[in-house]
Amino acid sequence: MAKRNIVVTEALGPYIEDLPVEIVERKGVGHPDSLCDGIAERISVEYSRWCQENLGTLLHHNFDKVQLVAGEVEVGYGGGHMIRPIRIQIAGRGTPTYKGRKIPLDAIAIEAARKHIRETMRYLDPDRHMVIDSFVGRGAEELAYVVDQVTANDTSFGVSHWPRSGLERAVYETSQYINHELIDQFPIGEDVKVMGARQGDKMVLTIALPFIAERIHDAAEYLEARQAAQEAIQTFAAELDTREVVVYVNTADDVDAGAVYLTLTGTSAEMGDDGAVGRGNRVNGLITPFRATSLEAACGKNPISHVGKVYNVLAMLAAKEIVERVPTVKEATVYLLSQIGAPLDQPLVATAYVRPVSGSLTPSIQADVRAILDEQLAQVHQVRERILQREFPLF
Repeated sequence: MAKRNIVVTEALGPYIEDLPVEIVERKGVGHPDSLCDGIAERISVEYSRWCQENLGTLLHHNFDKVQLVAGEVEVGYGGGHMIRPIRIQIAGRGTPTYKGRKIPLDAIAIEAARKHIRETMRYLDPDRHMVIDSFVGRGAEELAYVVDQVTANDTSFGVSHWPRSGLERAVYETSQYINHELIDQFPIGEDVKVMGARQGDKMVLTIALPFIAERIHDAAEYLEARQAAQEAIQTFAAELDTREVVVYVNTADDVDAGAVYLTLTGTSAEMGDDGAVGRGNRVNGLITPFRATSLEAACGKNPISHVGKVYNVLAMLAAKEIVERVPTVKEATVYLLSQIGAPLDQPLVATAYVRPVSGSLTPSIQADVRAILDEQLAQVHQVRERILQREFPLF
């Protein structure tokens, strides 16, 4: 086997925690962009499972072109009704036949979309509130061949870093807390957005939190619920970091004018907020403008050979392994560049920018990091199975 082209170098520039300002965002699971990401990824998983169970193999596909067209509602204190449904438009490419057997691409895609909504959203009903259409086309024959040979289907790159900064952790954990714990305590939906800003040693989390109209009967009840939710989030977030954390919820509210964040379904997709795959969180679950990042839409791409997906996941796993297994490294950013048609475990270049805990980068640290990158690349095909088993979220 050819020796892999691996470069390990010392990170340049200031450490993220030493920057005077940092901005981080996370779109929760019910955000229109996140809904598109989740649907696209679920279609990829369900299509792959169908092919494995019925054909004994995995076939080429890229279902990364899902779009959400917002609906229209009439909503107010005490409830509301849908005027025009949310539309989900599924595009992308698949393999419609294999050895003479037809594959029900559209049926798989539409049912996968419904499954994701049912498992993710409490108040959004895919049958009553949505119209789901599939326009999946046939994949290019040459790309199907590339998938069969398990080589890179594109010349692209993946990148990720580890660990999360204090602000990144606060934004991510707060979003998860709201989506998966606070929602059991308050009449709120899943379309949460957490925007974090750190200036010096102070963090500000500005949060969009949708309340369910049917469970809020007047302005007084809304104000009480919003205040209680804000206090609960403040208590949670304050424990995540030793620095000051201040939480604001629904700062656009104008209660006197009746303009508050009430929803029928728990998502702004019900009126005025469209969505698309790849416009939200990166593979690491965050939007981090102060970090290196890829603009690839990972969700929905095939997990066999699409480096826009596989290399971004692998970069994240490798960066984490480096920091966890090399105690002299406190931060790592991994970049992987493919060359179309080349084996996935042989990138054109793999590089890690590492920041030592103290002092400068030594040959010993370089050797340790290089060994981990080499090991991770040798195991790249395991990433496919881990993605199909849904071991980690991709948005």
